[in-house]
Amino acid sequence: MTIPIFLIGLERATGRARLMEQELQKAGLSATRVNAVDCDAATRQDFLRDCREEGPWGYFHTKDMACTLSHAKAWEALIASGAEQALILEDDVFLTPELADWLNDTAWWPADADIVRFERWRSTKLYVALGRKGSSHLGRDLRQIRSRYPGGAAYALTRKAAQHFLAQKPFDITLDGLLFNPSASAAARQVNIYQVIPAMVEQGNEAPGEVQMGAPRQRPTGWPLFRQKVRRGIAEIDGGVRTIANLALGRATLEKIDYAPQVLPDAQPNQTSIA
Repeated sequence: MTIPIFLIGLERATGRARLMEQELQKAGLSATRVNAVDCDAATRQDFLRDCREEGPWGYFHTKDMACTLSHAKAWEALIASGAEQALILEDDVFLTPELADWLNDTAWWPADADIVRFERWRSTKLYVALGRKGSSHLGRDLRQIRSRYPGGAAYALTRKAAQHFLAQKPFDITLDGLLFNPSASAAARQVNIYQVIPAMVEQGNEAPGEVQMGAPRQRPTGWPLFRQKVRRGIAEIDGGVRTIANLALGRATLEKIDYAPQVLPDAQPNQTSIA
């Protein structure tokens, strides 16, 4: 079964749209467009109909509300499509041509996976806790993520996971916090998340004049800032304890995630398991 693609982008970001069309064509892929929620097209009070002012990660910026609501539109599109899984892409990424072979056949999908991440977060210093066991497909590994891992530019999720996250409305946390920060998001603690290694997607495909579109994030002050620091501090401590426990018990190893446009020679290996 083929995994469809839903591409999220601002309607006014025409330069990004052109670049992504080129990127998809090079990879031999097509995508269904999902118009992103524009944080400049409504007031904060408008966004508070579907989001909360603050949450477990502190003050919820209007720009982050728009991002989370944009992904919610893509999850709704997945459910309406009737597909069992879908790849969600943001409109500023580079794609490996090898991605098409993964999306054309879902035999590799781990039986217990709710989300599979294809993206590498761009930090060069970030280590991620990954489960020791996993599988291999077409020259890349699939390992379960056992710590927080930022980003949300390229991930596939199941219909059940889409319904699970839509049920969290009104949203109270950033998109990547909601999906990939189990210390701050109860919803994230209830799903199994896998990572493709090396990653097949990376952000940075920016159109001139369209970098960081929209109003800048506003830093909270006073009590909202204090509450944010406390909440994030508690979440970071909790995440550290979880990670240390997984490492100490031999359930995970700390590793960096790399991006590789190509890993295969002309011949492609069969799917195997990692002990």
